Amino acid sequence: MTCLAWLWLAPHSVTHLSSLCFATCAPGRKAAAAEAARAPQLRTLTRKLLLSAVASRDGGAQAQGVKWWVLFCVHGKGIPPVQHLDGDSPRWQKLEAEALLMDFVTWLVVCKPSGRRINTRTARKYVSHVINWMRRVYSADFAGGLDLTNLRDLLKGMRRELGDTPKRERYGVRTQDLQEAMDRFLPRGSSPDAQAWRAALSCALCGLLRGCEVALPEGELFNAVRHLTRADVTFRTLPDGTRVAVLMIRQAKSEVHSFTGKSVPVFLVGGGRYIDAVAELEKLFAMRPVPAEEMASTPLFADAQGRAFTRSQVSKMVKSLMQRLGLDPSRFGAHSLRIGGATAALAAGVHPSIIRITGRWSSDVWMVYARLTKQAAFRVSAVIGSTAFDDTERHAFASEELELTPDELAPLASIELPVDGEGDDSDSE
Repeated sequence: MTCLAWLWLAPHSVTHLSSLCFATCAPGRKAAAAEAARAPQLRTLTRKLLLSAVASRDGGAQAQGVKWWVLFCVHGKGIPPVQHLDGDSPRWQKLEAEALLMDFVTWLVVCKPSGRRINTRTARKYVSHVINWMRRVYSADFAGGLDLTNLRDLLKGMRRELGDTPKRERYGVRTQDLQEAMDRFLPRGSSPDAQAWRAALSCALCGLLRGCEVALPEGELFNAVRHLTRADVTFRTLPDGTRVAVLMIRQAKSEVHSFTGKSVPVFLVGGGRYIDAVAELEKLFAMRPVPAEEMASTPLFADAQGRAFTRSQVSKMVKSLMQRLGLDPSRFGAHSLRIGGATAALAAGVHPSIIRITGRWSSDVWMVYARLTKQAAFRVSAVIGSTAFDDTERHAFASEELELTPDELAPLASIELPVDGEGDDSDSE
């Protein structure tokens, strides 16, 4: 969206600014440190790091809620999208700002700018996008810090009068369906591009990978420190001759691992009856060889031009393959591979605690009572690739509740709906 271009700060190298500060601190530590504290680059670095709180590193300017807000204000109302109010602003101005936000929510739900129904939970999430974006980018509290009581009541009234669409469950990709789709539409070894997709989809399914772990999150540029490269794959042979691949990933949805680089191993075992992720990876390496000195800078899953696959591309590929099998593409996405892998493991009799730990779902309870062994990790990958399943009404492991962390839920607290015995909203669009 071109009207968002002005939101982005001119980029500066965090590494350069950090090295600058450390360099000045070397001789005469205290004096140099005091001088570094006065350097104008310090504020620029602080600002850039603040904007990097979200994956797009723009303070949330690319969030869907902010995009709709800019469209609503600039093109609909003809007013600036930023509210410059503080705690000392007149109350009538704060109430007017809240009224504007309420009109925005009504517009989202009733006018359906996306062409699809947006329920109240999604509208509330979009409001949090706008509030957090203003706070990060402009250091401004929406409506001067007003408690937004009327907005909470508006959302409650919407639920009563308009109802909420039921959550549209995503289906997991069935192991046998992925095999059929890849063999029909991405024949093994037919081209380097087709093989890259086979390897990516197979690894996502058998490794229980999130879309943003197997591919680039939206808005991010490839960075070898964070994203999968050829050097992150190690092939091994077990004593019985079974081939194993170990992927070192930077785990998503985890504050602990997000700052420690690629510290989480994902074990993949070859020989799956339907899906063999190790064989697909080895075939990719053979068809698209990379010099040893470039392994650490080459994306693991990329197109012919060397551009890393994005999460949206993975989603589109999954939808396309399932549609070509005659299935409803709207029920599938990038996360369907993770859902399908977990469902296959459950169908094969793998204990839910092992699935949780192998799939890196947040659960302190499981971590207290169980520890993942290498043998258990090998078994999960092997049974996923070898197990076909028919999920009961296609709802197994479709819930996203396991993916929500306290940090992700915190921004919604300021506009939490009153608890009055009604069920929670479904997050659908």
